[in-house]
Amino acid sequence: MTSLKDVAQAAGVSESTVSRALRGTGRVSAATRARVQEVADRLHFTLSRSASSLASGKTMRVTMVFTDSLNTWFNSAAMQGAYEVLSDAGYDLVPLIVRTQADLRRFFDQLPGNRNADGMIVVSIMLDQQQVGILEDLTIPSVGLDARAVGGYSATVRVDDMNAMRQAVQLLNSLGHKRIGFVEMPDNPDFQFSAKLRSGAFLDAARSMGYEEDDLSLFEGRDFGKFRSFQDAVSEAANRIISKRERPTAVCVETDDFAIALMYALRKVGLRVPEDLAIVGFDDNALSSMAELTTLHQDPQLMGRMSAEKLVTLMQGKTLADPHSMLQASLILRATATRV
Repeated sequence: MTSLKDVAQAAGVSESTVSRALRGTGRVSAATRARVQEVADRLHFTLSRSASSLASGKTMRVTMVFTDSLNTWFNSAAMQGAYEVLSDAGYDLVPLIVRTQADLRRFFDQLPGNRNADGMIVVSIMLDQQQVGILEDLTIPSVGLDARAVGGYSATVRVDDMNAMRQAVQLLNSLGHKRIGFVEMPDNPDFQFSAKLRSGAFLDAARSMGYEEDDLSLFEGRDFGKFRSFQDAVSEAANRIISKRERPTAVCVETDDFAIALMYALRKVGLRVPEDLAIVGFDDNALSSMAELTTLHQDPQLMGRMSAEKLVTLMQGKTLADPHSMLQASLILRATATRV
């Protein structure tokens, strides 16, 4: 196998110059760097990632922390976006799933002494004050993707839930809906997710537009552990909507997945969508257009790319001009929200 020494001899430079040239560090002229790269390519030599890491003091790894399966629409798209940027920058992306609050606490407790990554991206998790303090004291940068707040993070990429819900309520109001509601997803008792901001934003937007408390319904998410399946949770939510004496004529739903399942559950018991109940989702995932669901569009792949771009800049020791980015959701009009 070709060695570092072979490349140095063929290029007429020292081994340390070869190492600096191929790592892109140190004072090496452009001409020398090009000559070393040409020789390395010709001899099919690749600098060892581990050797390069030892020399630079970097692991060239980024940890991306999730609380749910990696194959969900949001998580997989966010990871894809982050991977595209990190791979181009020479970093490995290491996903980590924390399934319980105990897992999350253990991860954060080990962070100060952990040297296994050069940076981290945390996805959709609400942190407590102790965890915020740990992030603030870390020597590696962190980015909150879909974070509920900016506290502790070096940078964040978030969606403006308040403006998104304002768009949804304005739509329903313009369509003549006088009684409206919000349907939350089932709760994971171990975590508070960013999506939980939406119900409060919905109520605030509705009140600001003149809706009275009697006009508003909040169908709160129940503990998911009490249901046998996702479909059971959907059926329970549908039953609460049907059973309400002053049933709303339109609802916003926390996510598209739940909105689509709810739509079919309601239709099974004879409630027509949108004639009897208009539905607005949130996400605009791959199934939304097939279901003709009116929804609010967000782009987790873009959010993943933006988070990774911020993190790479920080890991390079540079300062971000705009560390905390707020993205706007866009209203997608389809068939599940019509005039009363």
